[in-house]
Amino acid sequence: MSRVRIFLIPLFWVVCFGGCQLRNHDSASRANGKVKVFILSGQSNMTGRGTLSYNHLSVEKQPRSTLLGLATSPEHREKYAFLREGELRTEDGWRLRDDVFITTGEWPHVKKGEEGYDPGKKHGPLGPYFGGRGNRGFGPEWAIGHHLGDYYEDPVLLVKVAFGNNGLARHFRPPSSGGETGPRYPMILKAVEDALKHLPELIPNYSDRPGYELVGFFWNQGLSDLSYKSSGEYKVNLENLIKDLRKDLKTPQLKVSVAITGNWGWGKKNYREHLEEYATGRKIPIEKFMKDRGDEFLDSLIAVRRAQESVAEIPAFRRNVNYAETRDFWRPGKEFGGHGTWQHWSANAESYWLIGDSMGKAMLRLLSL
Repeated sequence: MSRVRIFLIPLFWVVCFGGCQLRNHDSASRANGKVKVFILSGQSNMTGRGTLSYNHLSVEKQPRSTLLGLATSPEHREKYAFLREGELRTEDGWRLRDDVFITTGEWPHVKKGEEGYDPGKKHGPLGPYFGGRGNRGFGPEWAIGHHLGDYYEDPVLLVKVAFGNNGLARHFRPPSSGGETGPRYPMILKAVEDALKHLPELIPNYSDRPGYELVGFFWNQGLSDLSYKSSGEYKVNLENLIKDLRKDLKTPQLKVSVAITGNWGWGKKNYREHLEEYATGRKIPIEKFMKDRGDEFLDSLIAVRRAQESVAEIPAFRRNVNYAETRDFWRPGKEFGGHGTWQHWSANAESYWLIGDSMGKAMLRLLSL
Protein backbone atom coordinates (compact mmCIF):
# COMPACT_ATOMS: atom_id res chain seq x y z
CA MET A 1 0.00 0.00 0.00
CA SER A 2 1.30 3.42 -0.83
CA ARG A 3 1.84 5.76 2.07
CA VAL A 4 -0.96 8.20 2.70
CA ARG A 5 -0.49 11.89 3.18
CA ILE A 6 -1.93 13.14 6.45
CA PHE A 7 -3.80 16.41 6.61
CA LEU A 8 -3.74 17.87 10.08
CA ILE A 9 -5.33 20.78 11.83
CA PRO A 10 -2.46 23.27 12.27
CA LEU A 11 -0.57 22.64 15.47
CA PHE A 12 1.76 25.08 17.15
CA TRP A 13 4.82 23.51 18.75
CA VAL A 14 6.50 25.47 21.48
CA VAL A 15 9.61 24.97 23.58
CA CYS A 16 9.54 23.59 27.09
CA PHE A 17 11.74 25.38 29.61
CA GLY A 18 11.03 23.23 32.65
CA GLY A 19 9.03 20.46 34.26
CA CYS A 20 10.99 17.71 32.53
CA GLN A 21 11.76 15.32 35.37
CA LEU A 22 10.71 11.68 35.59
CA ARG A 23 7.92 11.25 38.11
CA ASN A 24 6.13 8.25 39.56
CA HIS A 25 2.57 7.73 38.48
CA ASP A 26 -0.37 8.47 40.75
CA SER A 27 -2.95 5.95 39.51
CA ALA A 28 -5.83 8.03 40.89
CA SER A 29 -4.92 11.06 38.77
CA ARG A 30 -6.25 11.19 35.23
CA ALA A 31 -6.10 14.96 34.81
CA ASN A 32 -3.17 16.56 36.61
CA GLY A 33 -2.02 18.35 33.47
CA LYS A 34 1.04 16.16 32.86
CA VAL A 35 1.65 14.29 29.65
CA LYS A 36 1.36 10.53 30.25
CA VAL A 37 4.26 8.64 28.62
CA PHE A 38 4.22 4.91 27.80
CA ILE A 39 6.92 2.73 26.23
CA LEU A 40 6.10 -0.01 23.70
CA SER A 41 8.80 -2.56 22.96
CA GLY A 42 9.40 -6.09 21.74
CA GLN A 43 9.98 -7.78 18.41
CA SER A 44 8.12 -7.78 15.09
CA ASN A 45 4.68 -8.39 16.55
CA MET A 46 5.09 -5.14 18.45
CA THR A 47 6.30 -3.29 15.37
CA GLY A 48 3.13 -4.69 13.83
CA ARG A 49 2.13 -6.38 10.59
CA GLY A 50 -1.61 -5.67 10.63
CA THR A 51 -3.04 -5.12 7.13
CA LEU A 52 -5.10 -1.99 6.61
CA SER A 53 -6.50 -2.77 3.16
CA TYR A 54 -5.69 -4.13 -0.29
CA ASN A 55 -5.39 -1.26 -2.75
CA HIS A 56 -6.55 -3.38 -5.68
CA LEU A 57 -9.89 -4.16 -4.02
CA SER A 58 -12.92 -1.94 -3.47
CA VAL A 59 -14.18 -1.27 0.05
CA GLU A 60 -17.01 -3.75 -0.49
CA LYS A 61 -14.61 -6.54 -1.46
CA GLN A 62 -12.03 -6.12 1.31
CA PRO A 63 -11.64 -9.44 3.19
CA ARG A 64 -11.88 -9.62 6.96
CA SER A 65 -8.14 -10.11 7.11
CA THR A 66 -7.83 -6.36 6.44
CA LEU A 67 -8.91 -3.72 8.92
CA LEU A 68 -10.97 -1.92 6.31
CA GLY A 69 -12.82 -5.13 5.53
CA LEU A 70 -13.39 -5.82 9.22
CA ALA A 71 -14.48 -2.27 10.07
CA THR A 72 -16.95 -2.05 7.17
CA SER A 73 -18.44 -5.56 7.47
CA PRO A 74 -22.12 -5.58 8.53
CA GLU A 75 -21.45 -7.56 11.72
CA HIS A 76 -18.57 -5.31 12.87
CA ARG A 77 -19.42 -1.91 11.37
CA GLU A 78 -20.89 -0.51 14.56
CA LYS A 79 -18.09 -1.80 16.78
CA TYR A 80 -15.32 -0.24 14.68
CA ALA A 81 -17.19 2.84 13.47
CA PHE A 82 -15.04 5.12 15.65
CA LEU A 83 -12.00 4.29 13.48
CA ARG A 84 -13.61 5.97 10.48
CA GLU A 85 -15.19 8.94 12.23
CA GLY A 86 -13.90 12.29 13.47
CA GLU A 87 -12.74 15.63 12.15
CA LEU A 88 -9.05 14.71 12.12
CA ARG A 89 -8.47 11.89 9.62
CA THR A 90 -5.97 10.55 7.13
CA GLU A 91 -6.58 11.05 3.43
CA ASP A 92 -8.00 7.53 3.20
CA GLY A 93 -10.43 8.08 6.05
CA TRP A 94 -8.81 6.69 9.21
CA ARG A 95 -9.33 8.63 12.41
CA LEU A 96 -6.38 10.38 14.02
CA ARG A 97 -6.43 11.12 17.75
CA ASP A 98 -5.78 14.68 18.78
CA ASP A 99 -4.96 13.66 22.35
CA VAL A 100 -2.67 10.64 21.80
CA PHE A 101 0.67 10.94 20.03
CA ILE A 102 3.33 8.46 19.00
CA THR A 103 7.02 8.59 18.13
CA THR A 104 9.10 5.90 16.43
CA GLY A 105 12.73 5.63 15.42
CA GLU A 106 15.82 7.61 16.23
CA TRP A 107 16.01 11.35 15.80
CA PRO A 108 16.16 13.53 13.80
CA HIS A 109 12.71 13.01 12.29
CA VAL A 110 12.83 14.45 8.80
CA LYS A 111 9.51 15.38 7.23
CA LYS A 112 8.22 13.53 4.20
CA GLY A 113 9.46 15.14 1.02
CA GLU A 114 12.61 16.47 2.64
CA GLU A 115 16.09 15.06 2.08
CA GLY A 116 16.91 12.18 4.43
CA TYR A 117 13.29 11.22 5.08
CA ASP A 118 12.96 7.79 6.72
CA PRO A 119 9.44 6.36 7.23
CA GLY A 120 10.64 4.54 10.34
CA LYS A 121 11.67 7.78 12.04
CA LYS A 122 8.55 9.85 12.54
CA HIS A 123 5.96 11.08 14.98
CA GLY A 124 2.45 12.44 14.97
CA PRO A 125 -1.13 11.92 16.13
CA LEU A 126 -2.02 8.28 16.77
CA GLY A 127 -3.50 6.49 13.80
CA PRO A 128 -2.44 3.96 11.17
CA TYR A 129 0.92 3.72 9.41
CA PHE A 130 3.02 3.26 12.53
CA GLY A 131 3.37 -0.49 11.91
CA GLY A 132 6.24 -2.52 10.52
CA ARG A 133 7.59 -2.96 6.99
CA GLY A 134 8.11 0.72 6.34
CA ASN A 135 5.19 1.73 8.56
CA ARG A 136 2.67 0.59 5.94
CA GLY A 137 0.29 -1.04 8.41
CA PHE A 138 -0.35 -1.01 12.13
CA GLY A 139 0.49 -2.83 15.32
CA PRO A 140 -0.83 -3.07 18.89
CA GLU A 141 -0.11 0.63 19.47
CA TRP A 142 -3.32 1.71 17.77
CA ALA A 143 -5.76 -0.05 20.10
CA ILE A 144 -3.51 0.57 23.11
CA GLY A 145 -3.52 4.29 22.40
CA HIS A 146 -7.30 4.44 22.09
CA HIS A 147 -7.73 2.88 25.53
CA LEU A 148 -5.23 5.24 27.12
CA GLY A 149 -6.63 8.28 25.33
CA ASP A 150 -10.13 7.46 26.56
CA TYR A 151 -8.85 6.88 30.10
CA TYR A 152 -6.86 10.08 30.54
CA GLU A 153 -7.97 13.67 30.20
CA ASP A 154 -4.35 14.69 29.61
CA PRO A 155 -2.36 13.98 26.42
CA VAL A 156 -0.73 10.57 26.04
CA LEU A 157 2.59 9.87 24.31
CA LEU A 158 3.56 6.41 23.07
CA VAL A 159 7.29 5.78 22.58
CA LYS A 160 7.56 2.80 20.28
CA VAL A 161 10.93 1.06 20.04
CA ALA A 162 10.68 -2.50 18.66
CA PHE A 163 12.84 -4.72 16.46
CA GLY A 164 11.97 -7.77 14.38
CA ASN A 165 13.57 -11.16 15.05
CA ASN A 166 15.14 -10.12 18.37
CA GLY A 167 15.34 -12.31 21.46
CA LEU A 168 15.19 -11.42 25.14
CA ALA A 169 18.07 -13.75 26.00
CA ARG A 170 20.39 -12.00 23.58
CA HIS A 171 19.28 -8.78 21.86
CA PHE A 172 17.23 -7.32 24.73
CA ARG A 173 19.32 -8.95 27.46
CA PRO A 174 19.16 -6.70 30.55
CA PRO A 175 22.30 -5.88 32.57
CA SER A 176 21.20 -7.81 35.65
CA SER A 177 21.07 -11.08 33.69
CA GLY A 178 24.84 -11.08 33.42
CA GLY A 179 26.94 -11.64 30.35
CA GLU A 180 26.88 -9.08 27.57
CA THR A 181 24.00 -6.62 27.76
CA GLY A 182 21.89 -6.84 24.64
CA PRO A 183 22.29 -3.99 22.13
CA ARG A 184 18.53 -3.28 22.18
CA TYR A 185 18.38 -2.59 25.91
CA PRO A 186 20.23 0.76 25.77
CA MET A 187 18.21 1.63 22.66
CA ILE A 188 15.03 1.51 24.74
CA LEU A 189 16.58 3.97 27.20
CA LYS A 190 17.79 6.19 24.36
CA ALA A 191 14.34 6.21 22.73
CA VAL A 192 12.77 7.43 25.98
CA GLU A 193 15.49 10.03 26.47
CA ASP A 194 15.03 11.32 22.93
CA ALA A 195 11.26 11.46 23.25
CA LEU A 196 11.38 13.42 26.49
CA LYS A 197 13.93 15.78 24.97
CA HIS A 198 11.59 16.47 22.05
CA LEU A 199 8.32 16.80 23.94
CA PRO A 200 7.77 20.36 22.66
CA GLU A 201 7.78 18.93 19.11
CA LEU A 202 5.60 15.96 19.99
CA ILE A 203 2.89 17.49 22.19
CA PRO A 204 0.94 20.60 21.16
CA ASN A 205 1.36 23.50 23.61
CA TYR A 206 3.59 21.42 25.85
CA SER A 207 5.01 24.50 27.60
CA ASP A 208 1.57 25.16 29.06
CA ARG A 209 1.80 21.91 31.03
CA PRO A 210 3.53 21.08 34.34
CA GLY A 211 5.65 18.33 32.79
CA TYR A 212 5.13 14.62 32.24
CA GLU A 213 4.88 11.26 33.94
CA LEU A 214 6.55 8.10 32.72
CA VAL A 215 3.74 5.68 33.49
CA GLY A 216 3.95 2.31 31.77
CA PHE A 217 5.76 -0.24 29.65
CA PHE A 218 4.19 -2.64 27.13
CA TRP A 219 6.13 -5.78 26.13
CA ASN A 220 5.25 -8.02 23.16
CA GLN A 221 8.00 -10.53 22.38
CA GLY A 222 8.74 -14.24 22.63
CA LEU A 223 9.12 -16.15 19.36
CA SER A 224 12.84 -15.43 19.10
CA ASP A 225 13.45 -17.28 22.37
CA LEU A 226 12.13 -20.67 21.24
CA SER A 227 15.07 -22.79 22.32
CA TYR A 228 15.53 -24.82 25.47
CA LYS A 229 18.24 -22.48 26.73
CA SER A 230 16.52 -19.16 25.99
CA SER A 231 13.05 -20.23 27.08
CA GLY A 232 14.49 -21.73 30.25
CA GLU A 233 15.80 -18.35 31.37
CA TYR A 234 12.93 -16.28 29.96
CA LYS A 235 11.26 -15.58 33.31
CA VAL A 236 14.49 -14.45 34.95
CA ASN A 237 15.39 -12.27 31.97
CA LEU A 238 11.93 -10.69 31.87
CA GLU A 239 12.04 -10.01 35.61
CA ASN A 240 15.47 -8.42 35.21
CA LEU A 241 14.32 -6.40 32.22
CA ILE A 242 11.52 -4.85 34.27
CA LYS A 243 13.73 -4.21 37.31
CA ASP A 244 16.56 -2.74 35.26
CA LEU A 245 14.30 -0.45 33.25
CA ARG A 246 12.69 0.81 36.44
CA LYS A 247 16.09 1.51 37.92
CA ASP A 248 17.60 3.17 34.85
CA LEU A 249 14.48 5.21 34.14
CA LYS A 250 14.21 6.17 37.82
CA THR A 251 10.58 5.01 37.87
CA PRO A 252 10.34 2.23 40.49
CA GLN A 253 6.57 1.76 40.10
CA LEU A 254 6.51 1.64 36.29
CA LYS A 255 3.38 -0.29 35.26
CA VAL A 256 4.07 -3.25 32.95
CA SER A 257 1.76 -5.17 30.63
CA VAL A 258 3.20 -8.32 29.02
CA ALA A 259 1.47 -9.85 26.00
CA ILE A 260 1.29 -13.62 25.93
CA THR A 261 2.96 -15.07 22.83
CA GLY A 262 -0.35 -16.37 21.49
CA ASN A 263 0.54 -17.51 17.97
CA TRP A 264 -1.33 -20.73 17.06
CA GLY A 265 -3.85 -20.23 19.83
CA TRP A 266 -4.12 -22.47 22.86
CA GLY A 267 -2.03 -25.55 23.47
CA LYS A 268 0.33 -27.22 20.99
CA LYS A 269 -2.02 -28.67 18.38
CA ASN A 270 -1.97 -25.86 15.81
CA TYR A 271 1.76 -25.30 16.14
CA ARG A 272 2.49 -29.02 15.76
CA GLU A 273 0.39 -29.11 12.58
CA HIS A 274 2.30 -26.15 11.23
CA LEU A 275 5.67 -27.76 11.98
CA GLU A 276 4.58 -30.98 10.30
CA GLU A 277 3.48 -29.04 7.21
CA TYR A 278 6.81 -27.25 7.23
CA ALA A 279 8.73 -30.53 7.32
CA THR A 280 6.56 -32.13 4.64
CA GLY A 281 7.01 -29.15 2.33
CA ARG A 282 10.76 -29.53 2.57
CA LYS A 283 10.61 -33.30 2.21
CA ILE A 284 12.06 -33.87 5.68
CA PRO A 285 10.75 -36.95 7.50
CA ILE A 286 8.39 -35.62 10.17
CA GLU A 287 9.76 -37.84 12.95
CA LYS A 288 13.30 -36.69 12.21
CA PHE A 289 12.33 -33.02 12.07
CA MET A 290 10.41 -33.19 15.34
CA LYS A 291 13.29 -34.96 17.05
CA ASP A 292 15.91 -32.55 15.70
CA ARG A 293 14.03 -29.27 16.10
CA GLY A 294 10.25 -29.48 16.31
CA ASP A 295 9.85 -30.78 19.86
CA GLU A 296 12.21 -28.09 21.12
CA PHE A 297 10.10 -25.42 19.42
CA LEU A 298 6.90 -26.81 20.93
CA ASP A 299 8.27 -27.17 24.45
CA SER A 300 9.91 -23.74 24.31
CA LEU A 301 6.71 -22.00 23.23
CA ILE A 302 4.89 -23.42 26.25
CA ALA A 303 7.81 -22.46 28.53
CA VAL A 304 7.83 -18.86 27.26
CA ARG A 305 4.08 -18.54 27.78
CA ARG A 306 4.32 -19.89 31.32
CA ALA A 307 7.11 -17.43 32.07
CA GLN A 308 5.04 -14.54 30.74
CA GLU A 309 2.11 -15.58 32.90
CA SER A 310 4.10 -16.22 36.04
CA VAL A 311 6.21 -13.05 36.06
CA ALA A 312 3.19 -11.18 37.38
CA GLU A 313 3.13 -13.50 40.39
CA ILE A 314 6.52 -12.29 41.63
CA PRO A 315 5.72 -10.61 45.00
CA ALA A 316 7.25 -7.26 44.05
CA PHE A 317 5.22 -7.22 40.82
CA ARG A 318 1.77 -8.23 42.04
CA ARG A 319 0.18 -4.78 41.82
CA ASN A 320 2.15 -3.28 38.97
CA VAL A 321 2.78 -6.07 36.42
CA ASN A 322 0.26 -8.24 34.60
CA TYR A 323 -0.14 -10.11 31.34
CA ALA A 324 -2.50 -9.65 28.42
CA GLU A 325 -4.12 -12.76 26.95
CA THR A 326 -3.82 -13.11 23.17
CA ARG A 327 -4.33 -16.82 22.42
CA ASP A 328 -8.00 -16.32 21.54
CA PHE A 329 -7.01 -14.05 18.66
CA TRP A 330 -5.35 -16.63 16.42
CA ARG A 331 -6.90 -16.43 12.93
CA PRO A 332 -5.52 -19.23 10.69
CA GLY A 333 -4.59 -17.96 7.26
CA LYS A 334 -6.28 -20.89 5.54
CA GLU A 335 -9.61 -19.88 7.02
CA PHE A 336 -9.36 -16.10 7.30
CA GLY A 337 -6.92 -15.23 4.53
CA GLY A 338 -4.07 -12.80 4.86
CA HIS A 339 -0.71 -12.52 3.18
CA GLY A 340 1.58 -12.61 6.22
CA THR A 341 3.50 -15.44 7.81
CA TRP A 342 2.53 -17.47 10.86
CA GLN A 343 5.07 -15.53 12.93
CA HIS A 344 3.08 -12.38 12.15
CA TRP A 345 -0.40 -13.74 12.74
CA SER A 346 -0.88 -14.01 8.95
CA ALA A 347 -0.90 -10.18 9.01
CA ASN A 348 -4.51 -10.49 10.15
CA ALA A 349 -5.90 -7.08 11.10
CA GLU A 350 -8.36 -8.41 13.66
CA SER A 351 -5.59 -10.30 15.45
CA TYR A 352 -3.39 -7.22 15.74
CA TRP A 353 -6.25 -5.01 16.80
CA LEU A 354 -7.36 -7.47 19.50
CA ILE A 355 -3.80 -7.93 20.77
CA GLY A 356 -3.53 -4.18 21.31
CA ASP A 357 -7.02 -4.11 22.78
CA SER A 358 -6.08 -6.78 25.32
CA MET A 359 -2.81 -5.05 26.21
CA GLY A 360 -4.56 -1.71 26.64
CA LYS A 361 -7.21 -3.22 28.91
CA ALA A 362 -4.53 -4.98 30.96
CA MET A 363 -2.77 -1.65 31.52
CA LEU A 364 -6.04 0.01 32.58
CA ARG A 365 -6.48 -2.68 35.21
CA LEU A 366 -3.09 -1.76 36.65
CA LEU A 367 -3.87 1.95 36.54
CA SER A 368 -7.05 1.38 38.51
CA LEU A 369 -5.24 -0.29 41.44
